[in-house]
Amino acid sequence: MQIDETFGPQGPIAKTLAGFEARPGQVQMAQLIERGILENVHTLVEAGTGVGKSLAYLVPALRSGKKVVISTGTIALQEQLVRKDIPLVVNALGISARVELLKGRNHYLCRQKYEKMSAERLVAPSAAMEKLWLWADRTETGDRAELTFTPRGDDWESLDADADDCVGEFCSRFADCHFFKRRDAARFADIVVVNHALFFLDLAAGGTLLPSYDVAILDEAHQCEKYATAALTASLSAGGVGRMMRKLHRTYTVPASHDAEIDEAMRRLQMVLARVPGERYPVAANDEILELLPSIRESFYRLENWVHGNWMTALRRPSDNEAESERRRDLALRAVTAHIATVDRIESAAEQATSGAVPADERDTIAWVERGDRDARYELNAAPFEVAEFLRTHLFARTPSVVLTSATLAEGRSFAFLREMLGIEAAQELIAPSPFDYAVQARLYIAPGNLNPKDRDFAKRAAPIIEECLDRTSGRAFVLFTSYARLREVHAILAERLTFPTKLQGDLPRTALLDWFRSTKNAVLFGTGTFWEGIDVVGDQLSCVIIDRLPFPSPADPLVAARIAALEARGRSGFEAYMIPSAIVRLKQGFGRLIRSKSDRGLIALLDGRALSMRYGATIVDALPPATRIAELDGLGALWDDVPSNV
Repeated sequence: MQIDETFGPQGPIAKTLAGFEARPGQVQMAQLIERGILENVHTLVEAGTGVGKSLAYLVPALRSGKKVVISTGTIALQEQLVRKDIPLVVNALGISARVELLKGRNHYLCRQKYEKMSAERLVAPSAAMEKLWLWADRTETGDRAELTFTPRGDDWESLDADADDCVGEFCSRFADCHFFKRRDAARFADIVVVNHALFFLDLAAGGTLLPSYDVAILDEAHQCEKYATAALTASLSAGGVGRMMRKLHRTYTVPASHDAEIDEAMRRLQMVLARVPGERYPVAANDEILELLPSIRESFYRLENWVHGNWMTALRRPSDNEAESERRRDLALRAVTAHIATVDRIESAAEQATSGAVPADERDTIAWVERGDRDARYELNAAPFEVAEFLRTHLFARTPSVVLTSATLAEGRSFAFLREMLGIEAAQELIAPSPFDYAVQARLYIAPGNLNPKDRDFAKRAAPIIEECLDRTSGRAFVLFTSYARLREVHAILAERLTFPTKLQGDLPRTALLDWFRSTKNAVLFGTGTFWEGIDVVGDQLSCVIIDRLPFPSPADPLVAARIAALEARGRSGFEAYMIPSAIVRLKQGFGRLIRSKSDRGLIALLDGRALSMRYGATIVDALPPATRIAELDGLGALWDDVPSNV
């Protein structure tokens, strides 16, 4: 059966899925992916909301009979694939397929850790740990996703199957290890579903974390650069060093002098990193960092030497198996030497940046300081500022067929930015036609050209426009900002004037906030980056998306600055080659929150007048879905005549 027949009105998908409608974009996408798999060609597909991209890649993947890894950016999509979409396609095609959802090691319980901890204590050390122990006694999978509560980080760390604590085949519970059972099942599976973090960590680790595969399908592929960079990032932080020391203490009786020395080194590091303002800044902007790094390295050297000299005598639980003891020694040394290598890498990158001896486009690493969202503590990071060569070598040259798909991959009608960013050379392309009539379903309002987010009075001038938009749509809106500061500033102006139920990002956990929005009539949600993508609110509950500014990457971000400098060193415009394409992809993500079905209608309001007044504005706006442009909010016409007022 041809693939168009599979998706046809009398085909197996229509017979299996009630209410299924054949969509031309879905069929074109499936045909192209099947060709790529058969001919060992890479495939790039932009498939907006409504195309049905999951079925479009699952059908050719399952028909191929090849080993396929599917990687996604969100847990929600992984679960949808494993629990709903893959079983549906398997049933429709009348085939058998072994499917495995594989997660990183720290998602699983370590049986040996739990047994040793519970054997040493008559009772759990806390009520929270007691809940973990009760679960550990009865779980069959060891997957922390089963938990109905969120464990404390250090509680879970003491029980997880982290690689730095694992002695592998020397473990007494190796035969029934939760993690290795899942990994073995993945070896024999036809389809393995993972997240982007694990997929790119596997590439960085040389393919040691996942089974070998013939086809890789990367859904939500607009996130690939971010996850690839994260996989190649080395970090030095008080939290990371603290985890290393706790792991050493679980294995060895470490002298208190080493704890005191390293604690003091991390305390001094935090003080030094905090002396330069900002959430992220390049290491080269803080001279004291380079002065401090050698002493931190020396502390790690002394710890490494201690492990070398005491790995047998300092064991907390002496073992009769010398090979197991050697494995524990190697794990400990690997953790310490990794921190030494990170210090070396940060130091080298900073020296390259400050000396000017290496041109911007020839530097291999950028080093920066970043303050964490959770604990507000600073950390040092080092990473390649470009991942194209890494992905070209480790993914596209080694995998016969790679499929990249997302609702937002192209800038306009071109994939050139994606190709350059990810190192993609030969690949077939498709922008799948949308089943939505944006000209009928959506209106695009752009604020007057003299409204500039850089002006001091922007919030004061933008607030009345937001208020009018919300009045006309009876709330039912996301108001999205590129910074928390601007969100708070605008909300402070509007708080007493809005008559709709309103919440800010941070008022509740993200999932609870979305549940509130979906269940509250005429709700208005003020949010930032986390609500720009991956949110699905179908129907008239969300009928307005207001965006404060064109979402250019921050030029003050060290990684962005390094990428722009490299482009300009090659004689290109960093603004045109990086900033504009990045803004297009990001803005399309925000736009994509609005129209999720053929019955949806809504307003997109962009409050950045530069979209009208600057030459680049037309390039960005023209790349958006073809909503009907309106110059005044009166142009909404009868779009919501059937929506009752909330007053």
